[in-house]
Amino acid sequence: MQIVEDLHAARIERKMDLPVVQACGELTCMEIDLADDESHISSNIFSGLNTLIVIDTNIMISHLTFIKYLKNANIPGIGRFLLLIPWVVLQELDNLKRGKILANVSQKAIPAVHFIYTCLKNQDPRLWGQSMQLASQKTQSFSTDNNDDRVLQCCLQYQNLYPQAEVILLTDDKNLCNKALVSEIRAYSKADLVAAFQEMTLKGTIISEDTSNNKWEKDKYPKKIEKSSTNHLSEIIFDMEKSLGDVLSSILETELKIAFGDLWLEVVYHKPPWTLANVLECYKKHWMAVFGQFISRSLISTIEYLYAHLCKAKIIGYSTLRNVLWESKMLLEMFSSRSTYDGFLSRALAQMNKLLKTVEEMESCTGENSKDILKSNLGNDTCEKMEDVILSEHTQTEDKSPLREPSAQENRHMEIWSVLESVWNRINVFSFEIFQKVDLSAIPPTLNMSSFQEAFMGLQKLMSTVNEILAGIQQVLVPNSSFQDVWALYRFLTNNEVNNSTKFTAEELYDCISQEIYKTRLSVGCGQLIQLEHTVRQCYESVLLEIKNRGWF
Repeated sequence: MQIVEDLHAARIERKMDLPVVQACGELTCMEIDLADDESHISSNIFSGLNTLIVIDTNIMISHLTFIKYLKNANIPGIGRFLLLIPWVVLQELDNLKRGKILANVSQKAIPAVHFIYTCLKNQDPRLWGQSMQLASQKTQSFSTDNNDDRVLQCCLQYQNLYPQAEVILLTDDKNLCNKALVSEIRAYSKADLVAAFQEMTLKGTIISEDTSNNKWEKDKYPKKIEKSSTNHLSEIIFDMEKSLGDVLSSILETELKIAFGDLWLEVVYHKPPWTLANVLECYKKHWMAVFGQFISRSLISTIEYLYAHLCKAKIIGYSTLRNVLWESKMLLEMFSSRSTYDGFLSRALAQMNKLLKTVEEMESCTGENSKDILKSNLGNDTCEKMEDVILSEHTQTEDKSPLREPSAQENRHMEIWSVLESVWNRINVFSFEIFQKVDLSAIPPTLNMSSFQEAFMGLQKLMSTVNEILAGIQQVLVPNSSFQDVWALYRFLTNNEVNNSTKFTAEELYDCISQEIYKTRLSVGCGQLIQLEHTVRQCYESVLLEIKNRGWF
């Protein structure tokens, strides 16, 4: 905490104050201004952004490893977020790097400057820098007397630019946290933010989609389901159809514009505005020519399955609803390998995860099974009524494809895949805890060596776990892999410490991941694990170096 106190004192004594327009190093000399003024940012980016995390100088100095991990993390329940570095923080880091103000901080400022410089130079979409032009603008009824005020001004400006996104200030300066809270800006220390993320990951909290009050909220559906479960299911179906319709509409428009340019409106099967039924029909019509060019053409069966159950079925059961959510989620994850689609995809995936969790809770509490059915208020009648308002000149043809319930084998594949997904979520939570515990810059002088040794052993265990599952996945993803290649992954997943609930054979696992849809999902997960492995290895090497410098071994 000494660094935090030194930086706070330097701000109070105005040692780091500079005119807003003054550049003082490689960060502030960069042309980080956006092509257009920030107030004219694309509405697509605006609508897809859930959270902006504003990073203070003391965090960049003291917790750089954590920031590197956070930038690339996919945190369940958060949706699309990005990191924002205020202009005054860029100035302070450039100044601190020179070593003329706080000599003890200069060596820690250098890697922080290099990290930000690399991200801005490469136009990393997960890290933004506030422009000098925006920092120069005055905020009404707010005076900037010192650098703390300029950080708060940055938060207020982005609150105005992104009113539907949650702006969070991340700082270990308690005085600045208090100022932020008084100014109605949510503020967290690094430790508190990690705790909040862990709680949301474990409890399945989500970003509220209420645009008038976009706060972190717990799942709206209680665990104890009473006689109103039918109404709850109708609400879930409605939320699912709305979320799926929004994201598939965004993907459809984006890909048609890429394929046909300005002529896309002349080509599209149904002209917008679209219902969910229209969108799914467009996907079926354009699947081979457009979407089949970059994802598996066999996924057309998923589109047909969703259309059959969401737009034609008059009854839907718990099991079917759960399967529809799974199919929707898998389809969206296939698209995630191509693009983020301006954040629509991450928001929809978060919503699908939330609804899937709710359905599973309701199913377990009510004791329903696949034979129990619910008359859907959002089935065939709704789709037909909404057709009346569509601005389309096309004549619709009746789709006579039969309704298809998932086979026992398909249900088994979903169960096996849920084990892999559960392992990934547990690794995410564990990595957050470990990165916090081995953050040497936050360790007090009165260090409990036994606690640190335990945390360091946890870091070694995390590295070993990530390497083991990554090796198993890479082995089954090699071209022309065979049944023998699945054993490493099977041994890992059937370890009692990893999974002691869902039992399956190696043959069942191989059959599951041999399916095109699961193999593609496994490829996406493999890429995420490679990123995590790189972050864990960097953290391990940094901790080893710091331990050596402190003479602990």
